[in-house]
Amino acid sequence: MLPVLFSLGPIPISSFGLFLSLGFIYGSFLVWRLSRAWELNEEKILDLIILTFFGGLIGARIFFVLLNFQFFQIDLFKIVLITKYPGISFWGGFLGGWLTLFIFAKRLKFNFLQVADIAAVGFIGALILGDLGCFLGGCGIGRMSSIFLAVPMVGVLGKRFPVQIMEAFFLSVLLLKMWPKATHFHIHGKVLSLTLIYLGLIKFISEFFLALHMGGYFLSAFTSFLGIFFYYQVTKRSIKGDLISAYLNLGLLFTSRGKWNRILAAVHKNWYNFKVKWSLRVKSLSRFLRRARVKLTPKDI
Repeated sequence: MLPVLFSLGPIPISSFGLFLSLGFIYGSFLVWRLSRAWELNEEKILDLIILTFFGGLIGARIFFVLLNFQFFQIDLFKIVLITKYPGISFWGGFLGGWLTLFIFAKRLKFNFLQVADIAAVGFIGALILGDLGCFLGGCGIGRMSSIFLAVPMVGVLGKRFPVQIMEAFFLSVLLLKMWPKATHFHIHGKVLSLTLIYLGLIKFISEFFLALHMGGYFLSAFTSFLGIFFYYQVTKRSIKGDLISAYLNLGLLFTSRGKWNRILAAVHKNWYNFKVKWSLRVKSLSRFLRRARVKLTPKDI
């Protein structure tokens, strides 16, 4: 779409690089807000953010090099020339970042699960802006498509499905879901486990729309199953009991008319609350914009 946003003299500013930087800043801001809310040492948290970022960046580069080793084995010096020979891997950054977080959270004497809950929210926020930068920069290209949402991408023929925008939308919904959980009292590790479950599911769905696949199905499914495992470990719930309960509720759903009526009533109530909430937000936004356009007069001061 727009790989280079503008140039500062001879220096081109790439859209992906800019949005990656903005993602780091936004993710760091979310982590800082949560760490402050939970009264954690802000200086140590900042150190942990920087270490985790570089750990993720190194992991992303190493994983990309391993996937494209035929290109790099000719001249290994190309590995460090990331600006001249760009390329990073999401899953490499994911593994490298979380491994770095685990190692240094222990060294800085943090509760890993508590810090991981906070980091998970910041990670989602960073991914949203990263996906937008990927859309503009032309990475993570989707399948060729003829639907009205399809757009032309740099370096490929035909219009492509905007999988990056779809993923950013789902991640935004996930962030809205995880933020209140992270700001209220919860069992340490619960936010992390839920993030892994939903993130794996989002990535698994995205794989169906990508033009190129590099083990994404397996890694996405593994991430979700890992999240489910962590969820039952930290919450001490019984997976057997939940399966039995789900089976019984499913049976009642098809045999009980009252159950259907209660579900429909709940759906109707939630939809009504959703409409009221967003109508109030739109009204308050229009009121704010009207006030913002009002110019001050001497009487107002």
